[in-house]
Amino acid sequence: MKAIVYTAPEKLEIQDLPVPVPKEGEVLLKVRACGICGSDVHGYLGRTGRRTAPMIMGHEFCGEVEELGTGTKTLKTGDRVAVYPVDYCGHCKMCEQGDVHLCLNKRAFGVLDVDGAFAEYISVPEKCCFPIADGISDSVASLMEPLAVAYRGISHCESFENKNVLLVGTGTIGLLALACVKMKNAGKIIVSDLSDDRLEVAKKLGADVVINPGREDFGQRIMAETDGEGVDVSIEAVGIEPTVKQVMDALKLGGEAIWIGNNAPTITINMQQVVTRELKIQGSFLYGLEEFRQVVEFINEKKVFVDTLISKEISLEEVPEYFDRLAHAPGNMIKVVMTNRQ
Repeated sequence: MKAIVYTAPEKLEIQDLPVPVPKEGEVLLKVRACGICGSDVHGYLGRTGRRTAPMIMGHEFCGEVEELGTGTKTLKTGDRVAVYPVDYCGHCKMCEQGDVHLCLNKRAFGVLDVDGAFAEYISVPEKCCFPIADGISDSVASLMEPLAVAYRGISHCESFENKNVLLVGTGTIGLLALACVKMKNAGKIIVSDLSDDRLEVAKKLGADVVINPGREDFGQRIMAETDGEGVDVSIEAVGIEPTVKQVMDALKLGGEAIWIGNNAPTITINMQQVVTRELKIQGSFLYGLEEFRQVVEFINEKKVFVDTLISKEISLEEVPEYFDRLAHAPGNMIKVVMTNRQ
C-alpha cells in the first residue's frame, strides 16, 4: 500500500508498505478520508515531540471495512465507519471510571510512534469504530474527531439556553465549537478573530455578531452587544495570553470561561478580576468515548452541519505538498482533508 511516512522534521515521503494484517478484535479499513490536524502540522515541523520518525500521521479519519479479524462481532465488510483514534485497554483505573481517553495503556493512532491514517489502509480495534449514515460524505465523517474535542469543551457549560456567548478563535476547533453552541439554542453568539475570511465562515455557521479586534474596539463592542453587562459564557479557542485576556474581560459578573486553546504553556492572568467578580474558569482537553459517540449521532442525524469548514480535498499523493503549505503559507485554508477515491 501507499503511505505518507514522516521521516524527519519537514520531511514526508510516499512509501510502499505492507498492508496491515488485522489482529484479534480488529478490522482492516480502507481509509476513505483523513484530515490534517494542526497538531500534525506542528509535529511535521518537529516542534512538539509528539511525532517520532519514522511514522505515519493522521488521527482524524474514517474508512470502509475491508477485512475482519478474528473475534469481531458487529461490523461487516463494506461498512463505513468513523474511528475513535485511541486504542484503550479497558481495564486500568482510568478506563474503569469511564475516562478511556486518559487510559494508562493507550495507543493513539497517528501520535508518537503509532501509525495513523495517511495511508491506503489501517487496522483498528472494532470497539473504536462507529457506523456512518448514508448521505454523510467521507470528508465530513473525518471531522468527527475534532468535533468531539469541541463538543467536550462546550459540554462543560450546563446550559447555553438564551445565554450570550463569546467565542474567540476561528480555527477548526473554534468553528466546530460554534456549531455545537448553535445547536444548544444559545441567545446571542459573538465571534472574534483577526481574519475577516474566517469570520465570514463563522457567520455561515450561525454567529450573530462578528468582531475583528484589529479594526474595532473589542471591549466597547462587547458591552454594546450585551447591554453593558458582558457575556454569560466565553470560549477561548486559541491558547495565548491576549485572547485569554479577551475572554476574561468580556464576562459578566459570575460569568463562565471555557478554555479549549492549547498553545502557550504559561500565561499571566488577573487573579483579582477572577476573585472579585466571581468568574469561573474551566479547562477542556480531548474527549471521551461517549463524546465521540454523541457527535457521530449528531452528524448522522444531521443535527450539526460542518461542511463549511472543509477548504480543500486532496489526494494521498498531495499530502506532503499541503503539509508544507499549511506549515508555511496556509492562507485562508481551514480544514484540508485527504480522500482516497473509490
